[in-house]
Amino acid sequence: MPAILSSALLRQFALVLCWSAGFVGYRYAADQAPTLLVTFWRFALAALLLLPFAWTELRRLPLRIIGQQAAIGALAFAGCIAPSAKAIELGVSPGLAALLSDLSPLLVALGCCLLPGQRTSGRQWLGLGLGLTGVLLATGAGLGLGVAPGWAYVLPLGGALALALATLVQSRLPPSNLALPTQLFIQLAASSLVMTMAAGLEGPLRPPLTPGFALAVLWLLIPTLLGYGLYWLCLRQGSPQAVSGALYLSPPVALLWAWACFDEPLAPGMLLGLLFALAGLLCLNAAERDADRGQAVQASCGQQP
Repeated sequence: MPAILSSALLRQFALVLCWSAGFVGYRYAADQAPTLLVTFWRFALAALLLLPFAWTELRRLPLRIIGQQAAIGALAFAGCIAPSAKAIELGVSPGLAALLSDLSPLLVALGCCLLPGQRTSGRQWLGLGLGLTGVLLATGAGLGLGVAPGWAYVLPLGGALALALATLVQSRLPPSNLALPTQLFIQLAASSLVMTMAAGLEGPLRPPLTPGFALAVLWLLIPTLLGYGLYWLCLRQGSPQAVSGALYLSPPVALLWAWACFDEPLAPGMLLGLLFALAGLLCLNAAERDADRGQAVQASCGQQP
């Protein structure tokens, strides 16, 4: 079990590192082109790269599974990313956008309380509380700052709700052997269609032929392929509370990305917030380990004559 827990933590740390890269990616992309246009090409290029790996399995899939993953993808990618990206373009700082959009763990925990057969334990609530405290400490210095209009701060909250819904729906689906590249391709293809309409309302979909635009799209492949790939992989092997709770580390790490890439000042409580968020993640993983142990004991007792 310690080895399993250690590998789970490593996957979650990798998830956070790749996921948080998206916020500074959009901080750079906002200076190159409209963020919705960048998002469209981000999804379209990622789907194109995945197509050769997904084609064989894709031809055999029932339409029901394709429809399910397309709906989940529209929520998790287009519904989550586009509002946060637009908020950053309008002037919301990357750290604050990360804070608002990564409130999804609380929404997931609340959703688990409402769904039959799932619940959020006291220890999981403690871990989520520590994580949220860490986020507030890390980003607290900049919460009152910004040049964006007031309504722009609602956009990342809508993204958080979309990701929470996608997480809960995915966690409720029966286990399947769907390959991860196929799952991501369906989700990204559906999201590309959504972004065709959203970005098309702002202007032509023709990409600017500049090195800056190309670099922005290529950089955003990190959170698209690795970040979301690790998110769904962790969700297959863990509870939605623990997996979504790992995202509480994203705002402090996004601040580190912004400091390293754009020389943005670090919030005074960033390091302390990072430690609180890490403590919350460890608490969530410990709660999951105890739950798995309890299920194993019940199973062994049930097998005794």
